[in-house]
Amino acid sequence: MNKKIVIIIGAVLFIFMLWFGASSINKLIEREMNEKVQGSLNVILNSLGVGQMEIKPTVLFFFNSECEHCQWEVKQTQENIGLFKGYQLLFVSFEPRTEAIDFLRKHNLSQYYLEAAPDKVMSTFKGGVPQTFIYKNDNLVKHFKGEVKIEAILNALQN
Repeated sequence: MNKKIVIIIGAVLFIFMLWFGASSINKLIEREMNEKVQGSLNVILNSLGVGQMEIKPTVLFFFNSECEHCQWEVKQTQENIGLFKGYQLLFVSFEPRTEAIDFLRKHNLSQYYLEAAPDKVMSTFKGGVPQTFIYKNDNLVKHFKGEVKIEAILNALQN
């Protein structure tokens, strides 16, 4: 009887270790694929179904209008918009276009809205909002997850 229990426990532990290992490998593969997509502005734009854009320093904000952190970040961007002269700003959201545009319009940032199908946005960006991507020469130089101060964004653009 004791021998059967030990064998069953051993088998369960072995199966758990196999599952955990496979799960970890899948997460690493998914992370690597995301980094490839997000590593280039033109690749990310293509995955969103948007054509190529001018290659210049770019700040891409992934947001949702109902997110308090996104609201704060957008407000900070609006208040410091003059500091972004010479940089390309893009705002992308998975929510319906009208909601995203109305939100950005309240902050005088609707001209920076990048329209993309919600399913393409969700498959391109993994994780929550807000996320901020800084690109130079089409390459990702900094990726912020969560709320980020304008100073940190500007520092990434200037260095």
